[in-house]
Amino acid sequence: MTDSNKDLVYNTILQWLRDYSYTIKDENMRTSSSEYYAKVFPPNQDIKFFEIVSDADLKDGFLLRMSVAFNPKDRSDFEHLKEEVQNNLFIRIHKILSPIRLLCKIENSVISVEKYLFVDVNSIECKQYLWDSVIEMSNAMYLIELTFYEFIGDLFPKRDK
Repeated sequence: MTDSNKDLVYNTILQWLRDYSYTIKDENMRTSSSEYYAKVFPPNQDIKFFEIVSDADLKDGFLLRMSVAFNPKDRSDFEHLKEEVQNNLFIRIHKILSPIRLLCKIENSVISVEKYLFVDVNSIECKQYLWDSVIEMSNAMYLIELTFYEFIGDLFPKRDK
């Protein structure tokens, strides 16, 4: 894919999102180094977001990435878990994400979900593929948050007084 085609794909993806009231922030396109980045907020959201990223290493693809937005207490709870316990949480999350073909990473106490996209902007199927991917990511993040709270609740059950 030439840089001009990649520019077209990037701009088209962002336009499709804007057409459905998604807010694009921190948009950055450096065609000289084939770097693309956008922070995208779903309609009526100002905290949860996903990112669209690409660079020369991804060639003609883009990475759709979301990170779980934990509050400071949740983040602290996660960081204080032993590595073995964190791995058990990761296994639970992986069981959720594998069937829907999403990648999951845990780095520096941040859980992120990723999906590689290869888009032909002249195909209506690709537009549907983008929307399906965005919805899958949103649903996956919700499931991860629920799994996290359930996991923490199992580890530290609240006692009735």
